[in-house]
Amino acid sequence: MPPPWSPKLFVNKDKFNDMCPNGEKTTYYRKCKVEVFSECRHEDGLVKRITLYKDYKRLITQEIRSHYACRKDKLVIRRRFPYEFKLVEHYDSSLQFSHWKKMIRIDGRYRKLYFYHHRQKDGLILREEFFDKKNKIIEEYKNRPDKLIYRSVTFSPSAELNQQSLRLKENNYGKDVLINKMTQKFELDPDLPATNQIKKTEFNINMKLVFIYYHYEEGKITNRDEEWNRDDLIGHANIDNVNEKDAEESKEQQIKRKYHELEMHCHQ
Repeated sequence: MPPPWSPKLFVNKDKFNDMCPNGEKTTYYRKCKVEVFSECRHEDGLVKRITLYKDYKRLITQEIRSHYACRKDKLVIRRRFPYEFKLVEHYDSSLQFSHWKKMIRIDGRYRKLYFYHHRQKDGLILREEFFDKKNKIIEEYKNRPDKLIYRSVTFSPSAELNQQSLRLKENNYGKDVLINKMTQKFELDPDLPATNQIKKTEFNINMKLVFIYYHYEEGKITNRDEEWNRDDLIGHANIDNVNEKDAEESKEQQIKRKYHELEMHCHQ
C-alpha cells in the first residue's frame, strides 16, 4: 500500500495545554469569571462554570451557571441565583430516567417542573407547587384519552387530621396535610354533544359542596351546572345493604355514584 497523501497529524503540546492546562482553566472578564474543566475530571460531570457578578470587583454574585456532561440523569445546565434562593435546571431528553425538561425552584416556597411529552402515558407536561402562603399544587396535561387538561389541589399544612379527612401525601412538609379543595378541567371532545361533557369539577371539602360545570353548546351563552352536597355523595357510596345491591339504581343514584368516583379518582 502506498503511504497516505496527508501529512502526519501533529498537535503542539503547548497549544493543547492552553485549552485546559492541568485539567482546568480560569478566565476573568468584566463582571464575569469562566472556569473550564476537562471532561470526567469532576465526579458530578462539571465541564464549565460561569459566574456572573453585579460589581466590577466581582464580590457580589448574581448568577452561577454550571454546565455538565456525561450525567446519568441527563442534567446539562444548572443556574443558581444565591441572593434569590432560586435554582433552575435544564435536562436533555431521555426515555429511561426522570424525563424532566426544566425545573425552577425557590427554596421552601415554590417549585415548577416541565416534562417531556413522551415521559409517560399520563400526559403530564407541567407541575407547579406552592408551599408558602398559597399551599397549592397545579398539574397540566395534554393528549389524554379522558380529555383531562388541568388538576389542582389546595391544602392546609397546620390543620388537624382525623380518620375521615382527605390527605395529601406528596408535599414539601414531610407529613400528610389536609385537603381543602380539588379542581379538575376537561377539554371539549368535538365528536360528542357538548351538553353532556363536563368542563370543570370542583370538590370543596371545607364547604362540603361539589360543583359540576358542563361545556357550552355551539351558539349558546349559558351552560348547565350542578351543585351537590358532598355528604350525600359519600353517604350514598357507603351504603352496604345486600338487598339494595341487587336492586337497580335510579338515575339520581347513578349520578351520585359517578361524581363520587370522580372525586376519589382525583384524590388518587
